[in-house]
Amino acid sequence: MINNELEMVENRLVKTVQLSGPNIETVGSHIISGSAKRIRPALFLLAAYQPGKSLIPFIDIAVAFELMHTASLMHDDVIDQAATRRGKNAIHIKWSNKIAVLTGDYFLSQVFRIFVETGSWDLMEIAVEIVENITAGEVEQAFAVQDTKDLEAQYFRWIGKKSASFFAGCCKAGSLMSGGNKEQQTLWFDYGYNLGIAFQLIDDLLDYTGEGSLTGKPLYGDLTNRVLTLPLIRTLAITSGNGLLNNYLRGNNNSSTSLEAIADIILAGDGPEYTLGRAKEYAQRAVDLVASLDIAGSEHRRMTEELPRNLLRRNK
Repeated sequence: MINNELEMVENRLVKTVQLSGPNIETVGSHIISGSAKRIRPALFLLAAYQPGKSLIPFIDIAVAFELMHTASLMHDDVIDQAATRRGKNAIHIKWSNKIAVLTGDYFLSQVFRIFVETGSWDLMEIAVEIVENITAGEVEQAFAVQDTKDLEAQYFRWIGKKSASFFAGCCKAGSLMSGGNKEQQTLWFDYGYNLGIAFQLIDDLLDYTGEGSLTGKPLYGDLTNRVLTLPLIRTLAITSGNGLLNNYLRGNNNSSTSLEAIADIILAGDGPEYTLGRAKEYAQRAVDLVASLDIAGSEHRRMTEELPRNLLRRNK
């Protein structure tokens, strides 16, 4: 239903990078051409869709949301020292931390240039809230340790800010630009928020159960960096006395202990199954909201209902 518009987004992304100068073009093309899902611009366009009305005036905004996401990935990879992104060497590996951070900053400058050019302060407010939430969530998670009180509740708070608020903002922005009232904007926001939680839960699950050739990231990347995600948090809650796991998280593990041995502890428990179950809960919440959304046409409704279910089945 929005395939043509997504192709326009792709072409505009390439053009934006090409017009940025030879150095940024070289770096930007490397990550833009990777195996990205483009789900954030897709959500924006889905929420903005109105039968018989062109989405072409909104293409630049969709591009801005993808540039914002790409910038956050480049910064994240420097923080986590991740080796690969979208099936390629991460920017900081191929070039340097400095190049990755500065190119990400440039992308953010283009994001806000696009939003300013729309003349919509409401849209700008949504964009600022997304960036604010992402960074606040990252900081909160960075300070967390396995002994943090109410760790699972804190985890949902982090991903609510880091991932779900981004999905929610894209959906709210789509409703805003298509003329949706405040009630509809809130409903679309809630739809995106629940979808985003489900998406992140599956993302965290795939770090333990996925295939690197499909996800574009190495297996156990979060575990390598001792990132506290739900499969691990659930394992800690059930097996709080596991010395091997706790020593690893504190950085006190014996050098002979392999990463696979630590991962096996998590895979042997109910952490992965529990994570999938929670993802299903949030996906269903998103589906339940569809009946209240201002959707005209059975195809639009079907797509909006199927998206949360399809995310549960993704393998990358």
